[in-house]
Amino acid sequence: MKRPLTRNYLHKGDVMKKSVAAVFVILFFSLISLNAHADRITIVSDEWCPINCKPGSEKPGFMVEFAQQIFIKAGHQLEYIQEPWERAVAESRKGEHTGIIGAYQGDAPDFIFPENEQAMIGNSFFVGKDKPWIYTGIDSLSKVNLGIIRGYDYGKEINDYIQANKDTLKVQANGGEDALEKNIKKLLAGRIDAIIENNYVFSFKINQMGVADKFKLAGVAIKPDKAYIAFSPANPKSKEYAEILSKGMEELRKSGELAAIMKKYGLQDWK
Repeated sequence: MKRPLTRNYLHKGDVMKKSVAAVFVILFFSLISLNAHADRITIVSDEWCPINCKPGSEKPGFMVEFAQQIFIKAGHQLEYIQEPWERAVAESRKGEHTGIIGAYQGDAPDFIFPENEQAMIGNSFFVGKDKPWIYTGIDSLSKVNLGIIRGYDYGKEINDYIQANKDTLKVQANGGEDALEKNIKKLLAGRIDAIIENNYVFSFKINQMGVADKFKLAGVAIKPDKAYIAFSPANPKSKEYAEILSKGMEELRKSGELAAIMKKYGLQDWK
């Protein structure tokens, strides 16, 4: 005797419902599994726009965007935090944060650096547009009161000069999240004579402040050098993160995403 058609239909429907439910269960536990393996990566620095700008903004900085693209693709969560540079380095060194943004190897030689850099960054001297001073070597610094940012690496020769003059008006250090802006205001007020800063960081900031016509370049302090997102020596996964970032930089460059990110900030790929 044939099974009634209605019963057969209901049976198939039950099977279908169970199959769909099973698929959702598998997907649900797969997502839980993925989240269980996702790390929360925190990268931190003071404001150094356009390298790293305001957290959560449309343009958080090109290094931040590199990290976002790379680590999210690798299945991790990324958080960018802004705080004074010295604190950023100190807390990351203890493992309170995963890494620091925009570091030269001299800034934190004990940190774990990726093989591929995230920028080529140099430093120059800047003065008021009517000032005749030009940097011609370390001895020429004796003629100016210099504004610096506390904790930054300016290369051995200038670092030694800063150390030798740290308790005098010849070297005036500012800290905090707005250290560069403070130095620019001091330069405008005549409280210092020159600033040492990265070229496009300085240009970005004075344009943002509306005072771009007040300053001029006064010599190269450090030729462009490799700058990185560097990872905490206290984090056992730092080597893994550095490898992900290094490989990710190659992939961003090949895909054209790196060039597209740089273009947002009016910049070009340095390679």
